[in-house]
Amino acid sequence: MPTATIGHVTRERYAQIIATDRELVGQMQRIQFTIGDHALEIEPMQRLGGAHPAPGEDLFGVDVSLQIYADDLGLSLSTVRSYRFAAHRWPAGQRRHGVSHKVHYILASIADDTERFEAIDAPPLDELAGARRWTTDLAKKHVGQRPDRPETPAQKVAAIHRLADDDEVAAQVATDVLRRPEVAAKVVADDTARHMVNKAQTTQHRTEVVHDLIDDDTVAAQVATDVLRRPEVAARVVADDTARHAVNRAQTDRSRQQAEHFRRETPAGRAVKKIERTVEFLDLVGACHRFVAACGKTVPKLRDRHLSGDEQAVLAQNVARCRATLDWIETAAETGEVDVDEELARLLRGE
Repeated sequence: MPTATIGHVTRERYAQIIATDRELVGQMQRIQFTIGDHALEIEPMQRLGGAHPAPGEDLFGVDVSLQIYADDLGLSLSTVRSYRFAAHRWPAGQRRHGVSHKVHYILASIADDTERFEAIDAPPLDELAGARRWTTDLAKKHVGQRPDRPETPAQKVAAIHRLADDDEVAAQVATDVLRRPEVAAKVVADDTARHMVNKAQTTQHRTEVVHDLIDDDTVAAQVATDVLRRPEVAARVVADDTARHAVNRAQTDRSRQQAEHFRRETPAGRAVKKIERTVEFLDLVGACHRFVAACGKTVPKLRDRHLSGDEQAVLAQNVARCRATLDWIETAAETGEVDVDEELARLLRGE
């Protein structure tokens, strides 16, 4: 017998809410498709690879036009792109009232037009509701995507595996569920799982003993040096990100110290240092020369061309970056200081 309430409201009140909200969802669908249609009008869909770009398109591209449109609407570029794609896949005559825009967007991944248009008119059975209808999960199942709400035990296990991909998360989950006696009993009945637990316990005990013995850094360094001479041990160590990064950092620091000592303490090193400074100077002069040469070739091409407001804004931003970089070069040459303040760093990043 069905329950008298849904959540904290009666079924009658729930029916009223659904009637009102379905109309709102219908309005949302019309709005989303309208935005998609307008995005298509601004930037029609092109075949993969596109045709030859229109004048100025090679400078801005599709995303820049859509970004301007998205910003003016207060939406994200990804939202406008998804609306545009759905509008392209679902011409006005093929859109179905009562089916959400999200479902249209999911089914839009069906490449064949005929198959896609037939699919939306043949909704599957929603066992939860006992009726044929499209939901986002059923649409995702239809196109082979993972549903948001797993239903079968296999789907739930797969969802948990995805969430527990990180070893720390997996360990915490295993620790929590093994506190249930019935779960622990099923786990120890699995030979592989039981042997892994026993092996882990033995390994943990041995590790604790070793850690007690190598508390002194000198002893620990000697032990690490000895065991890393074993190829299989070294292979396991470099598989550990933290250990590998620590070794790489130590190698880098050691190489830097040796290089600094060489440059500082030996005649040959001091000569190399002078050469390096000369090379750095030549690199900087070469960069300036390339910049001037590139501008000398490009600027004359602007003759009789009137830049749009958006083009002028982009160009002004890049000129500001160039001007800030030139000021930075002058400061570095005069004072030897190469640090950048927050404002200069922001300009150089193009923000």
